[in-house]
Amino acid sequence: MKTPPSFTSAAYRGFTLIELLVVIVIIAILVGLAVPAYNTVMGKAQTLKIKATLKDIQVAVGHYRTEYNRFPIDPNDLGGGESDIEPFLTDGSTHPTINILMANVDTSGASTNMNPKQIKFLDLPFARNNMFGIIDPSGGANDGTPVQLVDTWGLPYKMLMDTNYDNRLENPDKSNLDQNISGRAPQFLNSSTAIYSFGPDKSEFTKDDITSWR
Repeated sequence: MKTPPSFTSAAYRGFTLIELLVVIVIIAILVGLAVPAYNTVMGKAQTLKIKATLKDIQVAVGHYRTEYNRFPIDPNDLGGGESDIEPFLTDGSTHPTINILMANVDTSGASTNMNPKQIKFLDLPFARNNMFGIIDPSGGANDGTPVQLVDTWGLPYKMLMDTNYDNRLENPDKSNLDQNISGRAPQFLNSSTAIYSFGPDKSEFTKDDITSWR
């Protein structure tokens, strides 16, 4: 008569405490390697998304200039000087450039209509949780209420425009705190429009600024 196999045999024994600890350590090492790699991949994806938005805005400004032979800035805000207009944020507080490019303008005559043909040069998504996209206080009424355009971290972009038409802009990189950037930066950008995000640290003139020119 055959006797049943012993549960103490190697085939039926459980994991020892040491073996479990080894497995846990291996899993912890793998997680430790995977998290930085994941963060790196996600960071690159965010940068690419921001870069695409910067390009879309530059193209939209170019198309607007072709159509109207001017920048999407109210002439009354230019001041009549020989210098370019001061860099401004896309928060709608100073210049409704994003409104103009999106054909979200007041057509009642109460203010200057800078896009009378109602051409939509720029189409951007609405922000989710106030991050990456358009924040519209009017709820999409398209009545000219100033909108905000914010990046992935919920901050507005900064724009520069060559409103004195000398085909150059002061290079913000000259003020960058990272000497590897500021030391190599030319004084001027050969561009009619430039735009940048403050990046994940949410601070201007730092290494992680995401720009349209580099």
